[in-house]
Amino acid sequence: MSKNFQAFLKLNKEKYTNEYVVIVNKKLFAAGQDIVAMLKSAKKKYPGSTPFIAKIPDRSVLVL
Repeated sequence: MSKNFQAFLKLNKEKYTNEYVVIVNKKLFAAGQDIVAMLKSAKKKYPGSTPFIAKIPDRSVLVL
């Protein structure tokens, strides 16, 4: 399991409902709606790293 994914599992997801989160080097880098801008910014700041990206769904969403 990647360290960025482990950081995602520990993240307080209630704060980021219906937003994308970008985690780099085990830390939350950005959260918001514009995933393209956040990803470009992460790649620019951390060129050698692979960011972890996820969308935090609303509590009413059932993921199967």
